[in-house]
Amino acid sequence: MWVIGDVHGCIYELNQLLELIPADDQLIFVGDYVDRGPDSYQVIDRLIRERNRSIFLMGNHESMMLAYYLRPNSREAMSWTYPGNGGLTTLRSYGMSEANTFEAFPENHREFLMNELHLYYEHAEFIVVHAGVRVDLGTRMDDQHPEDLLWIREDWIRREHEWKGKTIFYGHTPARYVLGFEQQHDIIRGEKSFGLDTGCVYGGSLTAMHARTGELIQIPAQRSYI
Repeated sequence: MWVIGDVHGCIYELNQLLELIPADDQLIFVGDYVDRGPDSYQVIDRLIRERNRSIFLMGNHESMMLAYYLRPNSREAMSWTYPGNGGLTTLRSYGMSEANTFEAFPENHREFLMNELHLYYEHAEFIVVHAGVRVDLGTRMDDQHPEDLLWIREDWIRREHEWKGKTIFYGHTPARYVLGFEQQHDIIRGEKSFGLDTGCVYGGSLTAMHARTGELIQIPAQRSYI
């Protein structure tokens, strides 16, 4: 069972990574498939083709994208097309603009985004989330707030050592923010967690980690896309 970090529209690296994983192995994606990188359309298309062996989590970028169309007056909706968040890059990959409605997306892409993305995945031995957890809410995942599972950063990174639950795999926070630019290809190793966003879209790597063995597969980015 492989856990795969943030893709952010990097189809070349995703394709290369999946070629190295045995076809009958299960995949868990931590979210943030769209935005910033150039090929969000192609990434979603590839994920749909992998659905029979995959579990997909929602990232904060998919949440913003859905809010833009389904909750247009929300703060998340207004954030999606800010230049730094990359929503306009996603629209360009679909040949669309801000004037298009949600119905302009391919039907199978809409269904994927609305119906197949989970807030977390809990296994007997580990948990996978997009961003992290709030440690003072305890170890029951049902007690965690959805907004934290999608967005938490400093409050998780600083207090990860206090977590008393199962090992956590997460993305969202690029390793370069914690470890520095020179170590941007390294995963974030906590006491009971592994951060797998190795900043592919920034010129780092796309990373998969085997949840049981700890084996890593990494594809260096062709370039920085932003």
